[in-house]
Amino acid sequence: MNEDLTWEVRYEAAGSESRQQDLAKACFYWKKGGQLMRSAEFTRSELEVECERLCETGTDLTQFVLALKQLALSTGQAEREDAAPHGVDQRRS
Repeated sequence: MNEDLTWEVRYEAAGSESRQQDLAKACFYWKKGGQLMRSAEFTRSELEVECERLCETGTDLTQFVLALKQLALSTGQAEREDAAPHGVDQRRS
């Protein structure tokens, strides 16, 4: 049985009420048979490094690249418009 990989973008306040100061992270979840096997979270720069590492191992990067794009859009939109990004988005209050 293969592992199912899902991900979402979450935001953690960086000590300020401003959304510009929020830290976006991509959270990945690997499930097997409906049970969580492992999880990991990455900032944009951490995910860039992880993608490079996974590329060297021949891993399918599709979901990681999609998450990286979402992080880029999320941080760019928050900085420019203070608007909610597209896609999976869970903000912590």
